[in-house]
Amino acid sequence: MIRLALAMEGHAGQAVTLNEADWHYVAGVMRRNVGDAIEVLAQDGLVWRARITAQCQLLLEERVVGNAPPRRSITLYQALLKGDHFSDVVERGTEAGIARFVPVVTERSIVREVSPNKAARWRTVAKEASEQSRREAVPTIEPGVRLADLRAPEGADAYVLDPRAPHERAWAEDTSRSVALVVGPEGGFTPGEYAFLYDKGFRPLSLGPRVYRAENAGAFAAVLFLQ
Repeated sequence: MIRLALAMEGHAGQAVTLNEADWHYVAGVMRRNVGDAIEVLAQDGLVWRARITAQCQLLLEERVVGNAPPRRSITLYQALLKGDHFSDVVERGTEAGIARFVPVVTERSIVREVSPNKAARWRTVAKEASEQSRREAVPTIEPGVRLADLRAPEGADAYVLDPRAPHERAWAEDTSRSVALVVGPEGGFTPGEYAFLYDKGFRPLSLGPRVYRAENAGAFAAVLFLQ
């Protein structure tokens, strides 16, 4: 059954009017018709079984037991990437289970600011990836920050991906502590940036002998930490 994420809170018997984009997804892309059932993920994390009653119209019928939340909450501090590759970061990271994305401007970042249109595009990508992967919540996309403003969050296990680091299975620890991951741009961080991040409480982390593309590394790391 398809799942549709909506910015609303629901209750049994509630009628819902879809916007054109959501109706196109339901009827045009997923080929659902009047009388068919779908699932609705509300912004409070509750999942509802809904019935299509007319064009752009749903009726919430009953709550559905959703997936259990991930055992760890992951924030990805990702360096801005050229082109539309940050959209790939959001899509793959959302499917992997990342809860929060923070764009970061670094010395080697070609893109150095986040426009309102680009931020809106990323939120749409996160919504659609959440629907496709049947997530229990849509991740948040935070405003961009400078690397110089980063600090390891208090109470979290904080890491910077560094292929030079010894290969240790930090993700295998039996803990529910939140995780903060920092991933660099194409070409990686400068030596000075690595030193800065280590000084601010981030620990070096290697995913093994291979070096992954910048848009993939965060999602791969998240999958390991959420096992």
